[in-house]
This record gives sequence, structure tokens and C-alpha cells, in this order.
Amino acid sequence: MVFVRRWRIMWIVVTIIVSVIIYYIHILTAPWRIMRKFVHAIEKEDITTIVSLAVPEERKYCGVTEKSVHMILETTLGKWRPFRAVKIQKVPWRHVPIYRELGWHRWFVIWGDAVTGKPIPFHSTGRGYPAYGISTPQLFTEITVRPTNEGWRVVVTEFLIQLTYGVYGIEYLYILHKAGIKGKVDILTKPNEFKPLPKIFKR
Repeated sequence: MVFVRRWRIMWIVVTIIVSVIIYYIHILTAPWRIMRKFVHAIEKEDITTIVSLAVPEERKYCGVTEKSVHMILETTLGKWRPFRAVKIQKVPWRHVPIYRELGWHRWFVIWGDAVTGKPIPFHSTGRGYPAYGISTPQLFTEITVRPTNEGWRVVVTEFLIQLTYGVYGIEYLYILHKAGIKGKVDILTKPNEFKPLPKIFKR
């Protein structure tokens, strides 16, 4: 009887410890899981999910809508269908130390051919990016995940700006304005604020 009681106590203690470990693993991996969900949504062109993962201020003020996201994807990665992420790598906090203080996380993603797995050999302005080990023109973007009042969310405006700039270079602002993107959020913007995109001359 004593043995059974001790066994039950031991089982309860082990269960609690395992549950706590699983809980903390779940918490610690939350940003990574949000990033993966976002990347998967880009690959599947799941516009609804992409918009739902945006920072609240981006949906409210910056023009991140299903219509704007669809147009930008269509005119950028849509040129290389079928596409997918061929490399995903965490960006060390030393590149942007303030991210550690804010609890933000960043990855870089190289986009490529979904069939061959080869990177898209194109970047309108960059011959490479040594900091990320990219030595040839390749289409890549950064994906930043940050805490919000809705939980972990992706800075979608940063992604759209980088993607459009990578494909169109100095023409990127025209594409963004045409799609309906009005601004962005970054480390300097406060809750319920955003930075307007620079204005462009009428074409």
C-alpha cells in the first residue's frame, strides 16, 4: 500500500515536471512557430492567414489588407511560380541588439523554385549579402516576429517593403502605393502609431 502511494506521488510529480517543461518549450518556440506559419502562408498564397498574422497597427493604419497583399505577391514572387522558401535562418541578436531588449525575433528567408529548390537568382539592387552568407544575387527577405496585444505577430510591412524593393529597386514605392500600403511599423513606432511611406511624384 505504501509502495503504491509512493508510486502515485512519483507519477504526479513527474507529470507536473513534464507538463511544465512542455509549457515552457511551447512558450519559447512561439515566435518560431508564428514565423513558420507565415512562411507557409506565403508559399500557399494564403492571403487571409498572411493578413491575420500582421501587427494590429498594420491592419488598422498601414493598408495591410487582403487586396494589397494579393497585389504585391502577384507582382513579386508571382513572377516565379511555383516558389517556396529554400532557406530559413535565424538572425543573431547581435545584428540588431535592441531586438533582444524588445523581445523581437528575426529570420531571413531565401526564396526559390519549389521544384528544383534553387534560389531565385535575382535581386534588383543586391549582388549578395555577406552578413547572411549570401554571395550572389538572390531574392531574400527578413521576417520579424514581435509581441503585440494579440500575441506574437509578424511585421508584414517590413516583409512587403523588402520583397518589393528586391524585385523593383527604386520603383518599390510606386508599387507599394499602388497596392494601397500607406505606412509601416518598426522598433521606433509606439502602439497605435505608424510611419507613413514616403510620398512619390505622380507618374
